[in-house]
Amino acid sequence: MGEIIFHVFLLAVMGLFFNETLDINTARMTDPIGPAGFPQAVIILAVLLLVPSLYKAVKKYKESSQEEKNSKIKELDPGFIALLGTIVLFALTIGYVGFWFGAVVIISLVMFILNERKPKKLILTTVIASLAFTFVFGNILSIPLPRGIGIFESLSYLIY
Repeated sequence: MGEIIFHVFLLAVMGLFFNETLDINTARMTDPIGPAGFPQAVIILAVLLLVPSLYKAVKKYKESSQEEKNSKIKELDPGFIALLGTIVLFALTIGYVGFWFGAVVIISLVMFILNERKPKKLILTTVIASLAFTFVFGNILSIPLPRGIGIFESLSYLIY
């Protein structure tokens, strides 16, 4: 059932995205496709791939036994909910604490949720991975990363 819900959710998101592409300004377009053509083509392709996949998921769900239908949904596992909550927390706070500090928090929380309990390994992996992501995206790829507010912004200038 979770797979069907996910497919329906993705179809709804694709519909919202397609609706947003209709608002792209095409007043100064120079090519026949226009600036909205590529996003619309990708969304249409995604929908064309989602529909048969949804059909297969519904067919699989109908063929499953009653015992499987009544069993606990794997997607509602507390660890999975905790991971989703961590990702949402990261997305909501990255503007305030900056990328590096947000990466430290999300990596350490995800490792803890996935049962990594050795403090030395947890700290080393968190710091090294956060610095690596920050260096690769901020310096090598020159992607402007959020710096945060206040002291987080000041400290982020020391890091990247």
